[in-house]
Amino acid sequence: MQSNRLSFRQLLPLSLITALILSACGGSSDFTPQPVPVQVNVDFGTEPAGWVSGTSDFTTDTKPTDIVTEYRTLPAPLSGKGLYTYGTNRSDDLFIYIKKKYLGFAPNTQYALSFQATIVSNVATGCFGVGGSPGESVWFFGGASPTEPLTVQQGDQYTMNIDRGGQAGSGKYAQVLGTIGNTSNDCGKAPYMEKKLSNQTPLNVTTGADGSLWLLFGIDSGFESTSHIYYKNITLNAVPILNK
Repeated sequence: MQSNRLSFRQLLPLSLITALILSACGGSSDFTPQPVPVQVNVDFGTEPAGWVSGTSDFTTDTKPTDIVTEYRTLPAPLSGKGLYTYGTNRSDDLFIYIKKKYLGFAPNTQYALSFQATIVSNVATGCFGVGGSPGESVWFFGGASPTEPLTVQQGDQYTMNIDRGGQAGSGKYAQVLGTIGNTSNDCGKAPYMEKKLSNQTPLNVTTGADGSLWLLFGIDSGFESTSHIYYKNITLNAVPILNK
């Protein structure tokens, strides 16, 4: 009669068999998988949850009073929705940002980060304005940090708690991806147009102990008036930097 009993080897999961073999051979049973590339895709047309907005780079006297961050229908001739941000730069250096924490990366691992963002802007290129150009003097930043980006107060100054750079300069945790000026030269009434922005050199950032990164995007204005954009979509490609 054929036996229906399973052997001891058949009852063991493959991972445990491997551990027993390693143990018998004098090897370690600890196995740490190699970090793999991670891609994050954000479509602001579907109102993804968890994004938080903030402002920095101003004083008590120049604190903005008209900041708007909300989901809106994209203006004609575009369709769909986007995340709209708006504010008046009273400090000659206003940073309006959005952020969100993402898990799923390998912990304590350095990644090379590449950002691609599509924004919608009706700001022309080559125009003059107060303190600077409304297009070329408003820079778009993309970044990531293992620490939550926060606005902190030091005396009467409000700044970021991480090195994200400023205006035309990149920092340790963020890079300038471009400016908000579109391809129109109509300084009177430029149409709303999509603009794609990306970093030319990857940003190298180490993840937190829980395998997380805070993504950070925003506009930094040297134009002393109002600025606004719509976020349409963002893609992050993170490639682990492995020690050889």
